[in-house]
Formats: sequence, structure tokens, C-alpha cells
Amino acid sequence: MFWRNYIFPLCIGALILGTYLYRFLFPEVRFTVFLNDREVNFTGVEDFIPPYVNIVSDFFVASNYKMMSCGIRKSMSQLATNTMCLLHDEARFLRENHNLNETWAEQQSCQDNQEFRKPSEDLLNNPETIRFAFIRDPIERFVSLYLDKCVKEESCWACKSDMRCVVQEIYKSLKHLKNHKDRNPIPTYMDLHAAPLSWNCNFDKDLSKWNLLMMGADAEERKSSILQLGNIMKRQGVSDNVVQMVQEQSLAGETAHSTHKSTRRLEAERQVREDPVVRDYLHKIYFFDYLVFLFNRQRLDAKYQTDFWKVPEQN
Repeated sequence: MFWRNYIFPLCIGALILGTYLYRFLFPEVRFTVFLNDREVNFTGVEDFIPPYVNIVSDFFVASNYKMMSCGIRKSMSQLATNTMCLLHDEARFLRENHNLNETWAEQQSCQDNQEFRKPSEDLLNNPETIRFAFIRDPIERFVSLYLDKCVKEESCWACKSDMRCVVQEIYKSLKHLKNHKDRNPIPTYMDLHAAPLSWNCNFDKDLSKWNLLMMGADAEERKSSILQLGNIMKRQGVSDNVVQMVQEQSLAGETAHSTHKSTRRLEAERQVREDPVVRDYLHKIYFFDYLVFLFNRQRLDAKYQTDFWKVPEQN
């Protein structure tokens, strides 16, 4: 009788109190993302790198054409820089014999110009301002990062060409940035190159204002995006000669650190397809990029090709 009247209710009460205390101390992780103009809540994804952790970005300005771009590392950022440098001061760009296929090793005067690197408030608030950025399939982007920074430069911590080590270090470093974002931690060289696309360009504030140009590994996808850029430039009053120059040089050239035709890339792509450890980390790091930017999810594992998340009921 004593157990039934006193101890049992006490145990039930302690269990309920413990449940509420656990939920208070360890709240369910929730990310909210707008997909197709609909709010989607993601729960139970505490192991994933969330979208929209804004980091320092590279902006490029051609105020005479009311244009600005953002360079996302390992997503044709060099082409964005060179194109905007040309538009910022066409005469000087040509006088100094620059071209659109130069690499970071080539110093251009525009890069030290604050008017080129920092958009003014007038430009940002002008409804006629056009913004564009090149984006790239996240896994393709990772492969390019791995080949350029890890295999070629050996800049990936102590990993060298160990891809499992690389994805683990990227994940750990981005987690640290996310967990301490209120303290404004300074991203490392590798953080800036590996961060999800959504962490760039102040996309957390004004993604809808950007023209996003998808740059794929094959020539047809590249051509489509360059033609889109040409149309944007024409609308902003760029001369036909300059538009033609941008399109021809962009389609013909390959930068020195381009990797999309290399034998090593084929091997890296094979490991990305077949290595379960690498795939697990890549899903955790870049899954939300596939949703935010509406990339084709066929290269992801079967679960992540489905809409497995919780969608709020419509009133």
C-alpha cells in the first residue's frame, strides 16, 4: 500500500520532471528554411552543419553599371573577380593587358581599391542594382577544394591527400564556427574555402535579390551560365564588345588551378561516390546547400533525395 500510494506517484512525478528538465537543457535542434516559398522546419539534425552562418565575404563592385558580385571560393570566384575588375574600369584593365583567365598570382590594381571591394549603401539600396554569384554543386565544389588545397597545396591541416581526414577536419572546424558565431570567430583559410554556399554573400539576409549562375563541370553547363551573365551585362548597359570579350574568354579559358578534367579528379569522385565515411560527412556538411539552392539531389544517399523533414500543417 505504501509503495502504491507514495513511492509510485513520486517516481512518476520524478520521471515527468526529468523529461521537462532534459528538454529544457537539451532542446531539439531546429532549422527553418524557406523552400519554394514555404517554411520548412527541420528537427533532429543536430549533427548537421546549419545554413546561413554568415562569414566574411568578397564583394566586387562596378558602380557605373549598377552591378555587384560575390566571390564564393571554389565556385568560379576568380572568374567573378576578373569580370568585375574589367567592368569596374575597362580602360585600365585592357591597358594593363589583363584577361579573364588570370589566376590569383596575377596582381590587379582593382583588388586594392576600396570602391571595388566595398559596395556603397546607395548601391545596396538601389532597386536597379543587379547582384550575381556563381554557384556550384556542393560535392563538385568539395572535390575541387580537395584537389587544389589538399592534394596540390597540402594546406588541409596534416591530412595531405587523406580524404577521410579532410572531411572530418572541415566538419569539426565549421562546427566550431557555428557554435561560437555570437563571438564572431575569425574563419581560417580552409574555413573560407570549405564553408557552405549559404554562409557566403550575406545570403542569410537577401538571397532573393541574387542572380545565381550555376557552374557545372561540363562545357554545356558552363556555357549556359556565361550566356546568362552576358544577358545580365547587356541589361545593365555593358557594350556588346565587352560582353563578347567576357563570353569568349570565359568559355575558352581554364585557370591554372582548374581540376575538372584531371585524372586525379576522377579518382576523387570515385571515393566521394563509394566511401561511406566521406559521404556521411559530406551529407552533414552540405545537405542544406542542396535545399537552399535547389540543386539536384540524385547524387545524395537515398534518404536525402526524399522530403523526409517535417512540414508545418497549413491552417
